[in-house]
Amino acid sequence: MGEERRQFIRATSRLTAFIKYVDTGKVRRALTKDVSAGGMCVITEELLSPGAKVEVELKLPDWDKPIICAAEVVWSRPMGEARKSYENPTAETGLRFVNLAPKDQVLLKQYAALNAPPPKDSDK
Repeated sequence: MGEERRQFIRATSRLTAFIKYVDTGKVRRALTKDVSAGGMCVITEELLSPGAKVEVELKLPDWDKPIICAAEVVWSRPMGEARKSYENPTAETGLRFVNLAPKDQVLLKQYAALNAPPPKDSDK
């Protein structure tokens, strides 16, 4: 398997996030799959267009104030088939933070470090 190239540690974490589409103002709830100081992967009810600008609101456990920042959709792919003909398939979407406040970046680094899965043993 390839070497990990990510700049920030990612924590596998199920948190509620709100995604606001900058162009329409529409707000959707999402569930995080993983979170880092550089971005996050979320599960949404619809595909998002790569390059789309969004605003993210993320509430960390035991933290009173949500983290709010601009982000960009890096990729989005369906996770499965729609259950009914009128439903959208669930999608997995990668977001990159584009203007995260330094104090929020530090907070996310700490959160990820405390909640990251243990490193895989490379000797196996």
